[in-house]
Amino acid sequence: MNLILIGYRATGKTTVGKRLSLTLNIPFIDTDLLVEEKMKMSIKEIVELHGWDFFRAREKEAVQSLEKQAACVIATGGGVVLDQKNVASLKRNGFVVWLNAPLHDIISRLNNKRPGAVIRPQFTDWNIVEETVTMVNQRYPLYEQAADYTVETENKSITQVAEEIYQYLVESGKLVKVDKN
Repeated sequence: MNLILIGYRATGKTTVGKRLSLTLNIPFIDTDLLVEEKMKMSIKEIVELHGWDFFRAREKEAVQSLEKQAACVIATGGGVVLDQKNVASLKRNGFVVWLNAPLHDIISRLNNKRPGAVIRPQFTDWNIVEETVTMVNQRYPLYEQAADYTVETENKSITQVAEEIYQYLVESGKLVKVDKN
């Protein structure tokens, strides 16, 4: 079974995905990283040179390339749900978990200017708060519709979010408990 993480940008999909991959002892794949590796440039550079539509087409290719993948954790880009073919592919390919973070957490993470922080290109020339509120409101129903399970991440550490997902999978019978020793 593949475990697929969806959610808006900066909700912790990659970090939680890596943690779950270690817990479950299965590979971790990030669709954004697949696009960057294929294009040999960052998403920011791809968008600046070719635009969002071009990036979305590459994202779709990355999602489709994972259809035969088995037993891995997949973190998707925040906009993967904008294309219903992506959603259908992901749902056929695994169990979809939505990481739902509060707006204030997302905005705080997007505004993070510390060295080493991931730089995410904006969708608009609006300020980051306006843009985030608008985009989250647009995408919220899409995440909700695509998700098989939702985790509210507010006031939870990465470990707690990963553990909640793991426990749900075990309790629902979707996963046999992994001996963590």
